[in-house]
Amino acid sequence: MLRFPKGFRVPKAYRHPHFLLLPASPSQAVVEFVAMLREREQLHQLFRPDDLWPSNSFSLSQHEDDLAWQRSEFLAKRSFAYGLWSPDREPEFWGGVYLYPSVLPEVEVELFFWKQAEAPITDAELEVELRAWLGKVWRWSEPRLPGRDVPWMEWPGVTYPW
Repeated sequence: MLRFPKGFRVPKAYRHPHFLLLPASPSQAVVEFVAMLREREQLHQLFRPDDLWPSNSFSLSQHEDDLAWQRSEFLAKRSFAYGLWSPDREPEFWGGVYLYPSVLPEVEVELFFWKQAEAPITDAELEVELRAWLGKVWRWSEPRLPGRDVPWMEWPGVTYPW
């Protein structure tokens, strides 16, 4: 279970000079679905090695169901999914950022993210900015990035069980 400081309010958005985070929403289903299909190989390594999600038969309808589930999790403060957008006045969808509880008591939060290859920010830059945001706003000083800062072979936990 995720822990929060007393009186904590979950951020409804995060505007950074180089990107924008907005809570995942059914309104982004089509644009995110198209991006996911383009980045399927990357997503197969996001939550565990050689994951089958999203499968070749993954449908827009299934994705809409996933977004509805993510929204309910967000509102219940159990996990948090954000769309990664360009910071422009008319934003372009770039990817996703996910904050999940960990089964490991020493881990504050598990952070996962993906982005489209053409997004003009590197994975390393995005990771640095997300870590800073989690420390400053969420008060989680040591998020873990399974598969990134800890290789999958060394990761002792399990990722969010879906």
